[in-house]
Amino acid sequence: MIYLLHARWLLLTTALLFLSGCQLTLPSESKPSYGEYYLTLQQLSSQQLADEVAKQQAAIALDKAPNTALYYQGQLKLLLLYSLPRSPVYNSFSAKTWLNNLQNSSDNGAFADISPSDQAFFSLLRDQLNQRILMRNRLLAEQQKQQQAALNQQQQLIEQVTLLQQIIKQLQNIEQAIDKRIP
Repeated sequence: MIYLLHARWLLLTTALLFLSGCQLTLPSESKPSYGEYYLTLQQLSSQQLADEVAKQQAAIALDKAPNTALYYQGQLKLLLLYSLPRSPVYNSFSAKTWLNNLQNSSDNGAFADISPSDQAFFSLLRDQLNQRILMRNRLLAEQQKQQQAALNQQQQLIEQVTLLQQIIKQLQNIEQAIDKRIP
């Protein structure tokens, strides 16, 4: 009888332990991460991206309480749309400026309620935008350098043509002078 009581108690304790363990491991209902949102954006068509841009811009415009979590969520999503190369509003300079403004806000509210993985994602995005801008600036500098070299070469060619025209004119004058001497 005591053995049966011990067995029931052990069975009940084990069952409660398993049930409490299951309860602790249930997936939590959480909003998707910004990384997941970015991956979703990459799958959208051009029209769907334009619709998403309009949706986020409207949500920000309608939000009467700036500096709230919902307001910042729209700001961050729009930032991701500006940083997505296929987006109709893609502009790495605007995205970087937007990110800087959100990071430099006095209360840093845009990043106060996001997970560490999302913070890492935005840090990576900042680094990526910096690299894009740096590469674009290097490309522009190289193009300007090539344009300046082409302009210098063109100027040298113009000077050479002018010099050749002067030499031709002098040779023509010499030829005319020789022709006048010979009767």
